[in-house]
Amino acid sequence: MLVVAFITAAMICVLSAFNGIDELVKDLFANFDTPLTIIPSEGKSFPDSLLTDQAIMNLGGIRGVSRVIEEDAWLTYVDHNAVATVKGVDENYLSLSPIDSMVYEGDFLLEDKNYFYAVVGLGVRSELYMPLYDYAPTVMNVNAPIRGRKLSRYKENAFNREAINVSGIFSVNAELDGKYVIVPLAFARKLFEMENDISSIEIFLENDDESEAVKTKLSSILPQGLKIETRYEKNALVYKTNASEKWATFLILLFILLIACFNIIASLTMLIIEKKKDIFTLNSMGIDASGVERIFVYEGILINLIGAVLGLILGLGLCYAQLKFGLIGLEGAMVDAYPVSIHAIDVVGILLTVVLMGSLFSATLVRLLVRRFASNAMMKVE
Repeated sequence: MLVVAFITAAMICVLSAFNGIDELVKDLFANFDTPLTIIPSEGKSFPDSLLTDQAIMNLGGIRGVSRVIEEDAWLTYVDHNAVATVKGVDENYLSLSPIDSMVYEGDFLLEDKNYFYAVVGLGVRSELYMPLYDYAPTVMNVNAPIRGRKLSRYKENAFNREAINVSGIFSVNAELDGKYVIVPLAFARKLFEMENDISSIEIFLENDDESEAVKTKLSSILPQGLKIETRYEKNALVYKTNASEKWATFLILLFILLIACFNIIASLTMLIIEKKKDIFTLNSMGIDASGVERIFVYEGILINLIGAVLGLILGLGLCYAQLKFGLIGLEGAMVDAYPVSIHAIDVVGILLTVVLMGSLFSATLVRLLVRRFASNAMMKVE
């Protein structure tokens, strides 16, 4: 019984922990990735004039639109180098995106009357060993390859070089922090020589849960050569990996539960052997072999049910304690404690799985045991 309880509690805790991680990942990506993104079907860019903002906004359910240029570049600061993705965004981006809430140091400023500014990911900043001073500007050089120029022939002249002040450092998650630098769209156009092209159109919705419905409406007005990706499709590998790990761990625990069922069978076997005289007495009172079988089958089911309920209480108690007190902390992470999220469907599914699996397994083997031991007891009590 206790074995079943502990395994049930482990299932509750593990699935709730994976749910917490999944929701944390979604929240972190939601601060950077828009619900919908229009990108070219082929290649890396498309003409800026191919689709107007007004045509998109007329569909309804859309809070705003931001045009983006996204290309890789070589960054230098003093003697340090890094390769990162430079993301150029227009003036709408700041008012629509919550990325400014992820500022780790400095300010989320992209331009003023005189200068362009960059907001750098924490991982990129660490790779460049780049400080951020209050009393003096931090100037970073951004180098982008010029189209049509081979590095072997033109060497240093194969790059466009632009200097830009760094206004702040952002931190979303390790992957994005080590990849992105955000700059104004005008700076990106000049750096990458994309005066009339963009890489994508990011679409912010009034309700993120309606992304599939809005995607369907957008698909009807998209010019040839463009397609739409949802946030999930853009980060499908991350979400699928987390889901695979979650269910793989669940199957391992399920296998352990199967082994635990043998522990219950061992207990029932000893009970049947000890109760040979009682079985004979019941038989003398008119209860046949099938009646005896039912007694021990019900006992096996009861053991599984009580174990599952106790495990459910223990698992939920541990999860609520983690939510309220943060028993397991995380050092240097975006959250102070390990994230946990309890889903009712998981709890019901675990309870049904443990009870049904344990009961079916117990019932099958108990019948075999009763026929082997109890039948002898009915014929002769030793």
